Amino acid sequence: MSVTLHTSLGDIKVEIFCDTAPRTSFNFLALAASGNYDGTIFHRNMKGFMIQGGDPTGTGKGGESIWSGEFDDEFHPDNIHDRRGILSMANKGPNTQRCQFFITYERQPHLNNVYTVFGKVLDGWDVLDQMEKLPAVGGTKKSLVNKPIKPPIIEKILIHSNPLADDDLVYPTKNGAPERVQ
Repeated sequence: MSVTLHTSLGDIKVEIFCDTAPRTSFNFLALAASGNYDGTIFHRNMKGFMIQGGDPTGTGKGGESIWSGEFDDEFHPDNIHDRRGILSMANKGPNTQRCQFFITYERQPHLNNVYTVFGKVLDGWDVLDQMEKLPAVGGTKKSLVNKPIKPPIIEKILIHSNPLADDDLVYPTKNGAPERVQ
């Protein structure tokens, strides 16, 4: 299953791991389908590390999951930060996922079992290269140190196919079992 992030710098096509991170994938896909990410910026960019976005406030402090709060991490032995282009859900500690996500610029093994991996970049490597080269505001204020001077914008996310929706599966609660829609 894949999506395309249409950004102001170009397109990035990403595979979503619905089979090994189903709840996180469901949250991301539902937010994308509802337009939650449309018009948001990549507010944090750290060369050699990652670029982060998905916060509707653009500050790195906002946004909710589809369940109007936080939800638990999902770790799977196949989902690791082993290369450039890994898509993970941002958090502020264990089991605090909401809507923000990041894409790695290099392998980051210290993030394994700390941040939920739920996808990887398939195409758009040139766009990811451009993002990594963006200069940051800098300074001493924490919110500006890694904020791009001209942040890339997520214009829209196109969902190519959604096996969870195709199978009529929903996660009605943040911790409950999936259910089939009638």
